[in-house]
Amino acid sequence: MIALASAILLLSDLPRTPRNETSERKYRVALLQIASQPILEDGAAGVVAGLQERGFVEGRNLQLARFNAEGDMATANAMAQELAGGRYDLVVTLSTACLQAMANANQRGQVQHVFGMVSDPTISGVGIGQNPLEHPPHMVGIGTLPPADKSFEIARQVNPGLRRVGVVWNPAEINSEVATRMARDVCQKLQIELLEANAENTAAVREAAVSLVGRDVDALWVGGDVTVLGAIDVVVRVAQQAMIPVFTCIPGNATKGTLFDVGANYYEVGRKVGDLAARVLDGADVATLPWEKAIPPKLFLNTLALEGLKDPWAFSPELLEQADSVIDASGERTKAATATPAPSSSPLTKVWRLRLASYINSADAEDAEQGVRAGLSAAGMVEGRDYEWKSLNAQGEMATLNGLIDAAVADHADLILTVSTQALQAAVQRARDTPIVFTMVANPFLAGVATTDRDHLPRVTGAYGAADAAAMMPVIRQVLPQVQKLGTLYSPTEVNSVYNHDVLAQAVKRAGGQLVSVGINTPSEAPDATQSLCTQGVDAICLTNSNLAGSCFPSIVQAARRSRTPVFTFLGSTAKQGAVVALTRDYFDMGRDSGLIAARVMRGEDPSQIPLHASTKNRLIVNLDAARENGIRLPESLVTSADETLGQ
Repeated sequence: MIALASAILLLSDLPRTPRNETSERKYRVALLQIASQPILEDGAAGVVAGLQERGFVEGRNLQLARFNAEGDMATANAMAQELAGGRYDLVVTLSTACLQAMANANQRGQVQHVFGMVSDPTISGVGIGQNPLEHPPHMVGIGTLPPADKSFEIARQVNPGLRRVGVVWNPAEINSEVATRMARDVCQKLQIELLEANAENTAAVREAAVSLVGRDVDALWVGGDVTVLGAIDVVVRVAQQAMIPVFTCIPGNATKGTLFDVGANYYEVGRKVGDLAARVLDGADVATLPWEKAIPPKLFLNTLALEGLKDPWAFSPELLEQADSVIDASGERTKAATATPAPSSSPLTKVWRLRLASYINSADAEDAEQGVRAGLSAAGMVEGRDYEWKSLNAQGEMATLNGLIDAAVADHADLILTVSTQALQAAVQRARDTPIVFTMVANPFLAGVATTDRDHLPRVTGAYGAADAAAMMPVIRQVLPQVQKLGTLYSPTEVNSVYNHDVLAQAVKRAGGQLVSVGINTPSEAPDATQSLCTQGVDAICLTNSNLAGSCFPSIVQAARRSRTPVFTFLGSTAKQGAVVALTRDYFDMGRDSGLIAARVMRGEDPSQIPLHASTKNRLIVNLDAARENGIRLPESLVTSADETLGQ
């Protein structure tokens, strides 16, 4: 109940509306990093920016405490023990070492924990699995795997004769081990010999680097190793004396003399971590949030480092054009950043046959379809010039849906777009050779098309997002302060419905309430099932998302209205049909994300290389007439914060 009461205070920001600066509470957040290094400082700055963009501002409603272990694990462990004491609303950690320290100190989950700048959290030994939802209920975050393979591929481009590369790394660092394993694999493919030397601390880095130079390497490479990065100046000096270059997969070192850095934009990673932290502060249930992978790319080239090398190394004009930053005799030139890249206006080499398949006809599905069209347009696609479009709707009949997919295949569709989990599964089963981009799917992992955002069926990608049950709890509590028991209907035969039901059940439990559930298999069962809930003394019905319940919602709300039981939902279309409040994923926005992904496929990207996209934007819709019919006066703060208000 304490957590729920705290969450209520966040309600004014549900759909990112301005926060009340005079009355809101101050949140205490701790930020723990392992050392003072450029990438970690960039990440920390990004975290602060991400929090601020979501309305959490230092000095106003955020009290941010910074902790830095300065490379000492004993200090990191001691700091983590202090942070786990419960004095903070949230702890954010940056680096694998800090993730491990905090996880070990916080095993009982005394404080919520968001992590970032971790190469591979699944091997960090803290209970994070390959499934994005497999993590401790109090911990979630973002993994960022350094692109070690990409750095070697670029090195081979810059010097086609590259044969031997040396690497210094600390075996005690898991993140360094991950990068080194990747380097071994890519070197084997490129027929490059990788020579290794270990350094347990920064003082040992110089001797290890000298030993590699003595073995006649063509270059030195630095992976995601905190120890070696702390002595990067030493590595560069050793390499310069041997007239060989240093290249890395960690940005920020080209200004110190490396030939090039290719890696993640850690400021942008930090922003994503800050955004995730803000969602947790906003009341999102950590247990239901997927951990994510994010590797926004960044390339730095240092033309000055080409001088004096014993072997021929050269940057091609194409590589210089791709670079985010180029260092030359005139200084550092940085490519101007843009929030949204300008769409290409050039036509495609062919007209694509696009077929969009929907399982059911609803306002939400229509929003998703319109969003897909908007995404295509935003990416520069022109209907008639770049693609021809045909929409197919099964009207809730699985046999019809299967037939529509078969028809799309027979029509030689170049790309199938799906709306709903059922449509996605039907397309996967029946269109075995056609690329698929999906939208309006709650959980693609349970749908069997992916294990992580990056590990998915090779011809399938798209955007997804589950109902935000955790955010709904404070909404219901504000409308009905004395609420104790909620009722819901779900469809046991729908994968997405079962998943949404489980998420709701967890959210209600964490909010200190009780959930009464009734399963339905046909629309005709809905009125009696609703009446059954009402006779069991529920204070309100919170309807989980399912195609079945959505299709027969008018009969559900009519049955609930007889006993003046208010209905809360997660589908926007139901607000116009009598729901008091709908807190819905923005399906137009999700569809737009899928449209942008579809455009990437149409421009030649391999769907297997395009990660799934988690769409997290919510829309809050209130119905004043429905509230009045149930004897409820909606709080002014709720009405003011709503994206859409119906009735008078």
